[in-house]
Amino acid sequence: MSLPISYYVKNLFASSYGKDRPKFFIWYPEGTTSAEKKLLFKIDFFILSYGCLAYFTKWLDQANLSNAYVSGMKDDLAMYGTQYNLAVTCFSVGQILGAIPANILLTWIPPRILLPGLELLWAILTIGTYAIHDVNQLYPLRFFIGFLEGSCFVGVQYVLGSWYKKTELGKRTAIFACAAYVGTMISGYLQSAALATLEGRNGIAGWRWVFIIDGIITVIVAIYGFIVFPDTPYDTKAFYLSPEEKARCLERIIEDGRQETINHFSWDMFKRAAKTWQLYVLTVLFMFWNTTVGKVANTVMQLYLKNDTQHSWSIYQVNNVPTAINGWNIVLILLFNVFVDATGYRMAVVAFNLALLIFGTICLVVWDIPLGLKIVSYLFAGTDGPLSPIYYSWANILTSGDRQVRGLTLAVMNSAGTALSTVIQQFLYPVTDAPQFSKGFKASLGFICGMCLWVVVVRALEMRELARGSSQAAIEARNDEENPSESDSGAISVMPDRKA
Repeated sequence: MSLPISYYVKNLFASSYGKDRPKFFIWYPEGTTSAEKKLLFKIDFFILSYGCLAYFTKWLDQANLSNAYVSGMKDDLAMYGTQYNLAVTCFSVGQILGAIPANILLTWIPPRILLPGLELLWAILTIGTYAIHDVNQLYPLRFFIGFLEGSCFVGVQYVLGSWYKKTELGKRTAIFACAAYVGTMISGYLQSAALATLEGRNGIAGWRWVFIIDGIITVIVAIYGFIVFPDTPYDTKAFYLSPEEKARCLERIIEDGRQETINHFSWDMFKRAAKTWQLYVLTVLFMFWNTTVGKVANTVMQLYLKNDTQHSWSIYQVNNVPTAINGWNIVLILLFNVFVDATGYRMAVVAFNLALLIFGTICLVVWDIPLGLKIVSYLFAGTDGPLSPIYYSWANILTSGDRQVRGLTLAVMNSAGTALSTVIQQFLYPVTDAPQFSKGFKASLGFICGMCLWVVVVRALEMRELARGSSQAAIEARNDEENPSESDSGAISVMPDRKA
């Protein structure tokens, strides 16, 4: 279907809901019944409580390396060259390789078994990290922790996309994404607390205690997930949902026009996914997202403070001041995604977020700026947080219809993005370039400009799909009017039979 250029220009920043845009709302759209609110509360509480806690522990275990490095690990393990970057690379390679098989397995193994099970394994390895005495022992541990953690982000994203309507998905994905920033913040505070209270306790250095504490927290969260995580609406066995509520969960997705084929693992999924534009276009979009300063914001700011000779920063300030980036991201993640859910003006929010990234990164490229502006620049250049839930909720919507293809696309997006981010961190943000990172900041600025163009491509393809869907719906409506009896006979009820 060919559309004029004027159509794309006119609708580029229009609401993705079209004429069906609801009145502005925060959590529940106008007209939501009390029974529906009760059902959503149950789904929200159990999915988001475990999803957020799991993602929190993932980032707690991921960020602890950076905090440990500046808090004693560097000297204890003689990490004076690029060993830190290599350890980060090992972790990232593990995440790249772990995400795709994990999401494929979700069509075979129930999410309530697979995701907490993998989390329990990485918790054990995290605890074991406290005992290392050589940097060469660190590399394989970080690889396997990353491999197991690769399941968390894409797995929970897959489950979120299975349960929620288009008007609900963004803010739930946003809350899930916030857990990453909370985890990074708490890791810094834990490191500071460990240095202050546990340094030398039982002959164990403070930075080693953090790995023990993080691992124990992760074990507790994994056990919680085994008990409460609800799988998907098609096969949920959640004890807290009645048979009527389980049927309503499936009915809601059908009402939203996002009913999916019920399938299990098959190699044919790769062929089906390869024929979609979503796999390629969304993967490139998320690769651009993984090139921002935000991917390394906490680390580069920590290294700036640690190397700042003009001002005196204590080790506690070096660990804690960069957590302002996380708090800033949390606020904007929630605000932006609530707005997108309520209005559908996704492109307007994306454009504003990209403007913040460009401004902050330009300031870091210039570098010789006042201290106050420098701190603001790290905040703005690190404001990549809102785009992740926006892009992933968008991807869940654009790939709905085939559970396997959706799961594979979400995983490939993450793996390809992490792969590019790993290369960038290794070669453009080596710790030996601290604190200025001239190559890295300039490269990130160029990639952000590329993302500005690519997001227009994604929106244009979405508009084309929406126009095709409208045309098809009009044809079907016309056929229904001409053949009403045939239309009625094709109706299918998803509600369970009720016995008197």
